[in-house]
Amino acid sequence: MIESLQLPFVIGMVAVLMVFRVPVGIALLLSGAMGFAFIRGTMITLDTIGSRLFDIGSGYALSAVPLFLLMGHVAAKAGITQDIYSAARAWLGHLKGSVVFATTVAAVAFAACSGSTTSSTAVFGRVAIPEMLRLNVNRKLAAGCVATVGTLAGMIPPSINLIVYGIIARESIPKLLIAGIIPGLLTAFAYLVMIYIRVSRNPEMAPALPKATLQQRMNSLKGVWSFLTLGSVVIGGIYAGIITPTEAGAIGAVGAFLIALLRKRLSFSVLREVFLDTAQTTSVIFIILVGALIFSSYLAVSGASGAISAYIIGLDVPMMGIVCIYVLLLLVLGCMVDPVSVMFLTVPIFVPPLVALGAHPIWLAIVIVKTLEIGLITPPVGLNAFVLKGVVPSFSLREIFGGIWWFLQVEVLTLILILFIPAIATFLPEFAFAK
Repeated sequence: MIESLQLPFVIGMVAVLMVFRVPVGIALLLSGAMGFAFIRGTMITLDTIGSRLFDIGSGYALSAVPLFLLMGHVAAKAGITQDIYSAARAWLGHLKGSVVFATTVAAVAFAACSGSTTSSTAVFGRVAIPEMLRLNVNRKLAAGCVATVGTLAGMIPPSINLIVYGIIARESIPKLLIAGIIPGLLTAFAYLVMIYIRVSRNPEMAPALPKATLQQRMNSLKGVWSFLTLGSVVIGGIYAGIITPTEAGAIGAVGAFLIALLRKRLSFSVLREVFLDTAQTTSVIFIILVGALIFSSYLAVSGASGAISAYIIGLDVPMMGIVCIYVLLLLVLGCMVDPVSVMFLTVPIFVPPLVALGAHPIWLAIVIVKTLEIGLITPPVGLNAFVLKGVVPSFSLREIFGGIWWFLQVEVLTLILILFIPAIATFLPEFAFAK
């Protein structure tokens, strides 16, 4: 039975700690541990924390997270991003939208080598923004494009968000990764249509470049072999069922190192930087994971999780109506908290009853990740906007959010399509893994 005062106190403690800017993982850990100790005692709480730490440290599936992060960091240092961007600009620069088109296409390609939304945004902030400004692209359009297309790495495999979701919900990670391909490409295509329409109405927003010669186009493809090889091995191996996501991460990381070595881009300073960046990002994710697991354990032993699930199932509301309510909750939370934290907080509570009501688990995963992508570019926080601001300080947040607005509308329309056409998310994994 849920204690009448204990649960509000613990949830209030989380809110207060976050207001005082305590990291989300630490806030969840402290609050969950205190609530757990109220019910089960201090010794059992400490044992539970220790067992959770051991489970995380020894978890095979979780090792895919740092491996894919490492692959993305090394790929960026190896110059893969610049090669993809140069090729896209050579082939697409003469179209309406010019380098904005090229940035969007390059972001799709780099997403297949990264998996991290913030990393992708930071990389293109350094690579694409200076070039856009040099070519007199509208500042808001440039900022909005880079801040938004980075979210494609959260959907296109190897997506860290989908891997984390699979671990939380105990769903097939290969199926989830394959399911992200069509929604990710659909989103990118919708961006391109929107950019084309806007630039057609006002060509000065993104002046077209002179059309590259055939020789220039062919030369631009010389550096793309590395991306094609890396992406084909990682995504193709998972799609074919030859390798697991963890093995794909390991192969991808080794492949990225070999490419950087062949290009003579490896040095002790580069190695130190990529390992440090990977360790920092991984530690943040794992601290959130520990805190969320402890908090979830408290909700379970307090009876809150079961009560909420029973309440959801008992509602006289269609399944789609509950999904829409959940999406609204995710949008609110996603504006203020990172996607990993939101998933750990909400997925164990909402997903089991929704699946029991008939929601397709793969479709539900894509809806959740897509909604959290939108949260990354939505005020008042919009994490990607602040990442871009950190990389390009000359941009104001007003300019960044002003540019994001058009892309945000496209994201919402894409989410609506996925909500009401589940086959967008389910077709490819069902086809790939059909018996």
